[in-house]
Amino acid sequence: MKQYNRIMLGEHGKYIADCLAGGFIGAAFLKDIDFSIRSHADEKQWRLKVTEDYLHVNPDKSVQAARTAAGFLWTICYGLKNGDIVLAPNGNGGYQVGSIEGNYYFQQGAVLPHRRHVQWMSIVIPRNTMSQKLQNSAGSIGTCCNLTKYAQEIESLINGTVPTIVSEPPLHKQQYTEQSLHKLLADYLLNSSKIIHTKTIVHTSSRKTDSAQKWVHPDMIGVAFQHFCSETTKGLLKATEAKNYMSLFSYELKRTIKSDYELKECFFQALSNSSWANYGFLVAFEISDDLLEEMERLNRAFGIGIIKLGAYTDDTEVLYPARKNELDYHTIDKLCSINDGFKDFINRTIHVINAKNDTVEFIKQGLTDICDKGFTSDEARLQYCKEHHIPC
Repeated sequence: MKQYNRIMLGEHGKYIADCLAGGFIGAAFLKDIDFSIRSHADEKQWRLKVTEDYLHVNPDKSVQAARTAAGFLWTICYGLKNGDIVLAPNGNGGYQVGSIEGNYYFQQGAVLPHRRHVQWMSIVIPRNTMSQKLQNSAGSIGTCCNLTKYAQEIESLINGTVPTIVSEPPLHKQQYTEQSLHKLLADYLLNSSKIIHTKTIVHTSSRKTDSAQKWVHPDMIGVAFQHFCSETTKGLLKATEAKNYMSLFSYELKRTIKSDYELKECFFQALSNSSWANYGFLVAFEISDDLLEEMERLNRAFGIGIIKLGAYTDDTEVLYPARKNELDYHTIDKLCSINDGFKDFINRTIHVINAKNDTVEFIKQGLTDICDKGFTSDEARLQYCKEHHIPC
């Protein structure tokens, strides 16, 4: 499937002229490392190594900044395939259009040394001819931005025709299920700054399955461990402040929240189901903008965070962050007694906390084995959304 990406060629696109003249796109992160001598068969491992390299070269930067840079580098070096379309801002209110025509290569000492050959077209798409949604997405911050969901509109603009923007039909319950959203959330959280590992809690497997249990069971639970470069620092934190070494999360997922009544019902269900965790969130794929003011009030009063989930990671947004709470051990005990999946997750989390430094990664693998998995590539994400009728 052809991909469409907006690529920023240097800060504010300052290298657009060089790229047009040389027939390439590129990135300047870790400009002295030649990635062509490394294996990229495993995207996850490649990104982890690049993240480590970035933090080594830029010790003042955050882990999230390092992961973001690694993600941009992966997209440019290997994520984009031959034939994919790139749009590059030209600094004059338009986007130059090109087609990827070659594999990754490294140009030592040059601007944007991590490069791909591009066949630039004699086409500039004026920003003001784009739909408002495409303008908003193309204007996102960062080096890369996936615009594939606007493929039809972009192709119309490339062909010089005025695109017909068809209103999306109202989404019905049978088009995509609440359960199908779990993988999108798991992928987003695995790539968040905290690296949150999540597990879906199957309500029907509990020893209590009456309707009242929807006010007890979270849809997904998660755990994040503090990340430090030094193993000594990790050991010190675990030894002195074990409760701060990890945080537990609870998530209540909904397809849509369209009315004030739905908001109140969903919010207080999330509040009830998340009372045991450090952080509780209400997550929905579609949220009416008319409810934002009331969401802010509820968030301020009760501390439950709200996430608007998107098909792409860049489309997911934490509208309101969650407030940290102390763990409620009585509710944790109740959930452990009625749901084996919840109990297994907590037990494996405890094993990680108690593990010695030289075995913690091995023990953590036992936890991640039972957790929800993310996507291996953008192509896998698109295929998943298509199969599950999730708008993207």
